[in-house]
Amino acid sequence: MSQAVPTREVVFDNLRSGLGTDNMLEADPPAMRVTWIAWDSGFRGSGLEVGDQIIAVEGAALARPAGIPELQRLIRELPGGLGESQAFAAKGLKDGSPLRLTIRRRRYPGEGWLTQEITGKVLLERAYSYASGRRAMGPAGPDGLANDGFDATWSGWYEKRVLDWTRALDQSWGRTLSDTRMALEPHMEAKPRVDFLSEKYPGPFADAVRADWEAVHARLAGTRYTLPADALDYRQLGEQRAKVVAAAAAAAWQDFRDQRAAEIIPAFPSVNPLRDDCSKLAGKLVVLPPIAPRDWLVSIDATFLSTVQDGYWYFAPLASPAMRRLYGALNRYRRFVSPDIREEIALVGRILPEPRMMAARGRTAAGLEVEPLAALVGDAMFVDLTAGDEAPFAGEAELKKHSSGVPADSASPREVLEALGAALKAGDQDTWNALFADWRLVGGGERPLYYAFSPYTRGSRDEAWVASRRFMLDKVCDLRVAWTDDARLVLRGDELEGAPRIEEVRAEIEHVGLFDGEQRAFCVLGLHRSWTLQRRDGGPWRIASHQGI
Repeated sequence: MSQAVPTREVVFDNLRSGLGTDNMLEADPPAMRVTWIAWDSGFRGSGLEVGDQIIAVEGAALARPAGIPELQRLIRELPGGLGESQAFAAKGLKDGSPLRLTIRRRRYPGEGWLTQEITGKVLLERAYSYASGRRAMGPAGPDGLANDGFDATWSGWYEKRVLDWTRALDQSWGRTLSDTRMALEPHMEAKPRVDFLSEKYPGPFADAVRADWEAVHARLAGTRYTLPADALDYRQLGEQRAKVVAAAAAAAWQDFRDQRAAEIIPAFPSVNPLRDDCSKLAGKLVVLPPIAPRDWLVSIDATFLSTVQDGYWYFAPLASPAMRRLYGALNRYRRFVSPDIREEIALVGRILPEPRMMAARGRTAAGLEVEPLAALVGDAMFVDLTAGDEAPFAGEAELKKHSSGVPADSASPREVLEALGAALKAGDQDTWNALFADWRLVGGGERPLYYAFSPYTRGSRDEAWVASRRFMLDKVCDLRVAWTDDARLVLRGDELEGAPRIEEVRAEIEHVGLFDGEQRAFCVLGLHRSWTLQRRDGGPWRIASHQGI
């Protein structure tokens, strides 16, 4: 059980900044990134924040040494390094001596960087204990090995909090939590313990824990936005398109069957090819009920759509030209209408002369194979599979194409990313595609690799578009460009013959969602906060991150 107040303070002889830092000496400018500020650090209250980049100490700019041994020694001696105490002592610093750091942080929200000087103190390390010898977490407690009725000791609980909170606050370039809203729930569960700490053990330790908890809460809850009343009107466009296409599908499905009514026979009951004569059914048409992916059968070398009723089987090969036409149309539906469609396929098929036997669900399945002539997918899309290699889905030609427009060549990186969001809302993939760079730059220095790049041949752009549309029509209400970096030259043009001059800008996008009636920024697996844009030979900025939102 915790004692009321620690009675002993032990002062050690090592000076410390109380900072956790990470090496960024290869960056431009070289820096050490602040990853944590200990509760008893002399930089608490100085204005220093987790994520700040230290670029100078006492006015001396950081520089990356050429040799590995010199680099390792420098990292140890800089604030946050394992050898910082000896370095501080060598400079004549004592307990309470000021230490001036020059830091840069993102001008957020906005563009570029804010550079400022921050002064804190270096302090001798201290420890606190009770008369019994038990260690205390701070000068006012609590006992590190007590739990005060909670499910973990104070020392174990706080160690875990520091790990989680560092991850939440240190949002360095390219790093982010995979799901901020999911992380928010367990974070809220810590609040009663934080409140208890403040009430029973008021003091600097409790104050620091509360400040850190609140900073993490603000980060996980996300920036609050106020969107206009018509902010989600773009979602109605997809709904309207889906309704128009579904109506066209129903009419075309009925018309196709009506025109071939004389050829259509009942699908069930059928014949058993093991004992019945199948030849009299060859060439006839059947209408097969919806087939879901779970009903597919896989043989040694092929996959078949299958349906069975009362032991009578039908099979349709997935790799047939007709099915390739169907999936081509299905991909266009997802791109132009809606990324979500129930993939249950009803078929009109022509019975082929040769039956088929397969192993299905632990037993032999013998049935008739059909050539697909038409398909209705999820009661939402119809395709006449006899209409050529680019068979359109019903209503495709009549879809009203909305164009958000490619911005002017003089548009800033921020405006290009804003155009990306506008293209998604308008369902305008042509504009979306035009905003991405048609080149790739790999590496830097004296051995860069530059080449023309087209993602369309790989299908990656269509996949990214469909995934992005799904997010915009479901979880994401809006995109906001939160920050853009200063432009930097990444390819001079003289590194290799024919190379262009390429500049680069990094940027961050916030995804806005609706949570408990509030519109807030959030992150979830699959969304991309970090982006890179490049400009070739002074031309328009284009997105070099080949990814979805």
